[in-house]
Amino acid sequence: MSADREEEESPLPQVGMIIEHESGQWRVLRNIASGPFSDVFFVSDVSNSRQKYAMKVEKQNGNIRAVLKLDVMVLSCMQRRGAVGFPRMIAAGRTSAYKYLVMQMLGPDLGKLRRSLPEKRFSLATALKVALQTVDRLQALHDAGWLCRDVKAPNLVVGINDDEDNGQIYMLDFGFARRFRDSEGNRLPPRPNAALVGTFQYAPLAAHAHKDQSPKDDLESWFYMTVELIKGPLPWGSFKDYHQMGDYKKAIRNEKRVDFLYGCPEELGNILDSIDGTTFFDEPQYDLIRRELRTAAVRADVDMETPFDWQIQRWMLRRAHFVGDLGESNMASERLANDTTADSDDDRSSLPVETTPPLE
Repeated sequence: MSADREEEESPLPQVGMIIEHESGQWRVLRNIASGPFSDVFFVSDVSNSRQKYAMKVEKQNGNIRAVLKLDVMVLSCMQRRGAVGFPRMIAAGRTSAYKYLVMQMLGPDLGKLRRSLPEKRFSLATALKVALQTVDRLQALHDAGWLCRDVKAPNLVVGINDDEDNGQIYMLDFGFARRFRDSEGNRLPPRPNAALVGTFQYAPLAAHAHKDQSPKDDLESWFYMTVELIKGPLPWGSFKDYHQMGDYKKAIRNEKRVDFLYGCPEELGNILDSIDGTTFFDEPQYDLIRRELRTAAVRADVDMETPFDWQIQRWMLRRAHFVGDLGESNMASERLANDTTADSDDDRSSLPVETTPPLE
């Protein structure tokens, strides 16, 4: 059934229908993910059914927040720059009912892989290798003039084709991305106030304070994620209120610092100091961060050539597909207006949310 006929009956593609675009045709096989802002479908190339892709879809009307345009803008920008570790964009288009983006099919995300393990944390070798790759992704994104504003393990995935590909970390989901440079490459000044966008659990202090974010804030979110990959669930994961989360994040700079970093390489403290010492207009010290991570590996006698945990324990890749998303993903922003709830590691604080209308 063609997209034009089917869209009259349903606002989203249906299994079996064919999406037609000037660059190709794709058959919808199944829905593989549903979120508060978009759905993702597994599709096959009509001319070569062995070739599979992911298709992200967003309704034309009635969205909590339109995100697909930003995905297309960021991915096309990174593709033009030849950046490593960003999904290959195949095609983007729209019908009267929805917009869609066909892109490279990838594997499970780092959050599900971590949570597939009984101890809910990676080996130190895997965590440090992931940290190094994801710093590279953020620097590439920032060099292109973009902020992510929603850095977290669920937005970082592995490849699926072979050992080399599933040793590659890919960054995706740019629904909260924002340019921080103008067309001439100059830094944009901070706005007097800004929406709290992203995901509470990983949100930087600037977001909690409704301040504009800069590259250093993406790295702050990256830092929380890295600690989680090393130690397991973050201590504020069970908090019911995002203000409490913000207070705890402030405390890890003071009285709770030792407890928070316990079990992590001491170099992570130096990384946190570097991030906190970076101002809104400063260039983050990416090289220092990478150097500290490599020093941590040497001091802990970690072989950075060791395969990732999921390359050694292949069952992780299979089990990750059965690990649920963190909390209920639908209508997150609407629910937040009335109530904020969370439970342990499977918490709604991991939902992408926006507490005020965007001022951009």
